[in-house]
Amino acid sequence: MITETIKYPVGIQSFEKIRTEGALYVDKTGLIKQLIGKFSYVFLSRPRRFGKSLLLSTLEAYFKGKKHLFEGLEISQYEDKWETYPVFHFDLSRDEASTPEKLEEYLLKQIKKYENLYGVTIGNDVTSVGGRFGWLIEYVSLATGKGCVILVDEYDKGIQETIKDQPALKRNQQLLRPFFSQLKAQDKYIKFAMVTGVARFRHYTLFSGANNLEDISFMKDYSAICGITFDELKVYFSQGIASLAQEYEDTQEAIVNRLLQKYDGYRFSRADVHVCNPFSLLRAFNNNSLGEYWLTSGTSKVFIDFIKHANYDFSQIHGIWATEKRLSSLYDDNDPVPLLFQTGYLTIGEYNRDLEEYLLKIPNGEVRGALFEDLAPTYLGITSTDGAQKARKLRSYLMKCNLEGFVKTLDSLISKVPYPIFDKDSKENAYHLIVYCLCLAVGVDNRCEEPMADGRPDMVVFTDKYIYIIEFKLDKSAESALKQIDENGYARPYLNDGRAIYRIGASFSSEKRNIKRWLIQPPSGEVYEIKVDTKDNPNG
Repeated sequence: MITETIKYPVGIQSFEKIRTEGALYVDKTGLIKQLIGKFSYVFLSRPRRFGKSLLLSTLEAYFKGKKHLFEGLEISQYEDKWETYPVFHFDLSRDEASTPEKLEEYLLKQIKKYENLYGVTIGNDVTSVGGRFGWLIEYVSLATGKGCVILVDEYDKGIQETIKDQPALKRNQQLLRPFFSQLKAQDKYIKFAMVTGVARFRHYTLFSGANNLEDISFMKDYSAICGITFDELKVYFSQGIASLAQEYEDTQEAIVNRLLQKYDGYRFSRADVHVCNPFSLLRAFNNNSLGEYWLTSGTSKVFIDFIKHANYDFSQIHGIWATEKRLSSLYDDNDPVPLLFQTGYLTIGEYNRDLEEYLLKIPNGEVRGALFEDLAPTYLGITSTDGAQKARKLRSYLMKCNLEGFVKTLDSLISKVPYPIFDKDSKENAYHLIVYCLCLAVGVDNRCEEPMADGRPDMVVFTDKYIYIIEFKLDKSAESALKQIDENGYARPYLNDGRAIYRIGASFSSEKRNIKRWLIQPPSGEVYEIKVDTKDNPNG
């Protein structure tokens, strides 16, 4: 039995607290030393719950000269001076900064705190946020003889949450623009500055006066500055892996694979460096359970608002190629790809060096499930809770090869699709949206419209023992769906896989909004039909 207890820093964003309380810390200080040695002004974009706050907290401890906190860490091998600098830390993710009024109040409150700390006296004529901040930087630097360090966390919360409210958005921009302009105006009094957020800053005019920020979000050297790499997973979490293996009565190798499938897959640069979501990974080890933690942490409010108002075919987000410029842009109702990438629903899958484009993908199983639960209320007409329950059933049935249970659950999902989905879109688009939501719901290891030489099957699902190739036909026969699977050779890539291959053909009726027939072709080759009782189906 495992007896030693490891304290996982769940919910702890303070580097000092982690180090003084003996919690596990994944050493990123080598990258931090490299960062501060190369840049003076830095911007980093990462999805929510990805360790940005801990990174800034670590920088704060470093610039305050708290040498004892870094003993045994990589940076202690290279650092010998450990000088102390004045640090101004602003956390704009707080609820206090969610509206223009609260944002201004919070900034003035923080500035006043540092004024009192350093004995700064400001005349009555300096009342604006930008003016007081600039004077604070200059005064403290001259008084201490040191350059100031400025750390701003989640700069874009007030921007993202008011992006549909133009008056509030304008007021936030008017407030933040002179605040950030001090990063350039007071350059000679600044030692280092770092700003983090979810959205990329390049198109926000509030940074027009701070164009000296170096955006490291896509730089390969800092791909893993937030998140947990595969090597770090093995080094720092070996005991947690062993504990999960005991809990699930499985091998440690199998547990690592399950952790990677569920929480890994994020990639932020041209370099083929993947990282796990630290928020979910830490909770999995702390709870000794492979749960759905990213979704329960709170879905992106901006994304939910987008789903409600935009007329976008989400079935098109699979296999999108995008330039870095596009991924750094502001999103709009016609192109949510920047939003999906910046909030973590999509990440980099591949990089084409010749075209300088990135192929995007859904990072992992946990995000796939979250995306399904976000989309289900709008496109399947069911609650997130009901959708989650049905998704679990679908996965369980496929793992056990209970195709009758799978078909009936799938049919019950489709039967609840609301009429407006068919009214506002073409029937073809509505059909593809439904199929895409079903792909997300299945979520075992499914590849929706997996590219192949002779076309794309609608869905390919992989489990430990089985491979399911599923083709839906809109207003055509289920026989034609099975015929397409055979004629296009969708099963060929998997013939030597060793797992049992099941071909499934379904005929979808746009008029009645249900599946009319399900035909199953097992490895034996003999086709049979699974009948669905439609008497309780309002569309049957």
